[in-house]
Amino acid sequence: MADRVEGVDPADFRSALARFPSGVTIVTTRSEAGTLHGFTASSFAALSLDPPLVLVCLDRGADCYPVFMAAERFVVNIVTPAHAELAMKFATKGENKFAHGRFAFDDERHPLLPDAAAVLHCELRQAVPGGDHVILIGRVHEARTGGGEPVTWYRGDFLHLGERAA
Repeated sequence: MADRVEGVDPADFRSALARFPSGVTIVTTRSEAGTLHGFTASSFAALSLDPPLVLVCLDRGADCYPVFMAAERFVVNIVTPAHAELAMKFATKGENKFAHGRFAFDDERHPLLPDAAAVLHCELRQAVPGGDHVILIGRVHEARTGGGEPVTWYRGDFLHLGERAA
């Protein structure tokens, strides 16, 4: 009989993870029927430079989960402090998320934030199960940067980065 492994207390785990600041993104796509979908993610990272790959984690319980599993493309918007309220809307179930922000559209009609700190246009390459989330691996086909500084999520709130030295 294998040794029983004690599980970590979920509150302790969440508290420990909150001590690690992470960037905030709004990830968007368009369904085959043309409806817009998106979610807020702080689990986002560069995966590879050659080829250019990123990863973002999506909760399997999210309303938009089935749409992203069927999507061929998605857009990662790295948000600024001006998007903090919008990011909270995109983290909420049942919210009409696209009613709260000013979105532009790429050539394939995927929504993007024109004033984001950066925007990455991705092709979904792989969806890897990861517990209660799925890891979306995207091949970046276009990347552009904006003028704003990104915002981070730390200890349950937004943390604004300081101005860059000249």
